Amino acid sequence: MPTPIEDNPLLSINVKLWKFLSVLLVRDWSRCVALVAPVCLMNAMQFVYLYQQWGDLATFILNTFFAVSIFNALLRTCFVIRNRDKFEALMQELVTLYDNIQATGDEHAKSVLAEATRSTRNISIFNLAASFSDIIVAMGYPLFRDQRIHPFGVALPGIDVTRSPLYEILYVAQLPSPFTLSSMYMPYVSLFASFAMFGKAALQILQNNLRNLCENMQHKSEPELFDTLRANIAYHARIAKYVNDFNELVTYMVLVEFLLFSCVICSLLFCINITNSAAEKMSIVMYIGTMLYVLFTYYWQANGILEMSLLVSDAAYEMQWYNCSQRFKRTLLIFITRTQRPLQIRVGKMSPMTMEVFQSLLNTSYSYFTLLYNLYND
Repeated sequence: MPTPIEDNPLLSINVKLWKFLSVLLVRDWSRCVALVAPVCLMNAMQFVYLYQQWGDLATFILNTFFAVSIFNALLRTCFVIRNRDKFEALMQELVTLYDNIQATGDEHAKSVLAEATRSTRNISIFNLAASFSDIIVAMGYPLFRDQRIHPFGVALPGIDVTRSPLYEILYVAQLPSPFTLSSMYMPYVSLFASFAMFGKAALQILQNNLRNLCENMQHKSEPELFDTLRANIAYHARIAKYVNDFNELVTYMVLVEFLLFSCVICSLLFCINITNSAAEKMSIVMYIGTMLYVLFTYYWQANGILEMSLLVSDAAYEMQWYNCSQRFKRTLLIFITRTQRPLQIRVGKMSPMTMEVFQSLLNTSYSYFTLLYNLYND
């Protein structure tokens, strides 16, 4: 009997959370709307507040970060809901491959899978805890200010939201934000890491199988060796389809976040140089760190898939192919040629997600910051 998606240890933490919120697996639209609608309303009020704060540059930039982050969380959640069938199909494929590896009895494969599982669970727990802590800090920040402000700056046209009792009502309405926003924002990052780390683990297991394919070949017939090679080629094709499906799901969202985060990081760097508040400087450093961590998680994990896929051809060449039949050698040569084309997660189906692209994003953000800072000083 196949393992339910929510019980797979690679996925369980984030899938169970999204299942409770009806983002995945459960089609409870009333609960889903109850999650998304209040955040949509708050985000709209944030953009009204930004319009009113246009003259105060530091306040405008800092609240732009909050507005863009919440908009990004909404965008991610709505994207997953709209494509939930595709996400669930990808998760089911991961679970099937995971169960097949566990059923083989290969101790090396099990140890690789166990390490990937341990790492993904640690990442998931850390992401949720860090996100929750960040938002708790943001919720408490207004308590240390002399004037009345909300944790997330909001406004209504023609209404003073700092007057009682509206101020208190809006403040209380934002109190669920640590749970709501963490549940919307971080599971996507954690699932991205889970999908990528399983892909890397599967490729690592394939490499070991290829290296050891011709061991004890004197006890195997030529048809047995050839059938084993064909099985490994089919397994590689299945991993390639898994990575391609993964790429199809995330490529455009990654592009949107590439553009958003580049602009926001540039703005926050500028803001930290013009604000005089030590508390704001500390908050900005924390926010920049959070965005860099999310981006680093994306690009590090995607880069790992690319590098691990290129090692498959090396592993195939390292087997004792020279003692095999001509049919085996010809098939292996075709397979090696095919595996020299890397498996990639791409930014908007254009550029592969590598650490070089991550570095270029940072360089671009810093270049725009220096330009903006010089224009401001002039």
